[in-house]
Amino acid sequence: MKTIIAIIIVVLLVIYFYPKQYISSPGFVTQEMHAEFERTKPKCLGFSYLTNAEQMAADAPGESLCFGWLAK
Repeated sequence: MKTIIAIIIVVLLVIYFYPKQYISSPGFVTQEMHAEFERTKPKCLGFSYLTNAEQMAADAPGESLCFGWLAK
């Protein structure tokens, strides 16, 4: 019985911490589009990692990985 519970816990942890890709910043857009993005962007409840920091410095959209729950 303990083995089954341990397996279920491990599966839930893997599902929860499986990296999910999302756009964390809009890049170079108009002020109205930026306000809309900020209002509707997904939020990472956990650990977020920015994968394209160099491209983002040139006004590219921020591409991040979320290790946790991705909420809208």
